[in-house]
Amino acid sequence: MSKVVNVYKEKSFTQYINDLRIEFAINQLQVNNKLRKYTVQALALEFGFNNAESFSTAFYKKTGIKPTYFIKELDSST
Repeated sequence: MSKVVNVYKEKSFTQYINDLRIEFAINQLQVNNKLRKYTVQALALEFGFNNAESFSTAFYKKTGIKPTYFIKELDSST
């Protein structure tokens, strides 16, 4: 499976899984106000990351912004 992801998605299996998790996190944060009140550590665990740092790093790599800034922007636009 990893080789298929490497060839067709042109990224490592881990990077592909993390991208899917971040896309899901973004969607859930947009539709679920309760999640916006969670700590970054709680969000990390909620979306399948081992700790806040790995979640924040993956989020930044995918979006170019930190999750706390993203949440602040979502809250200010509602």
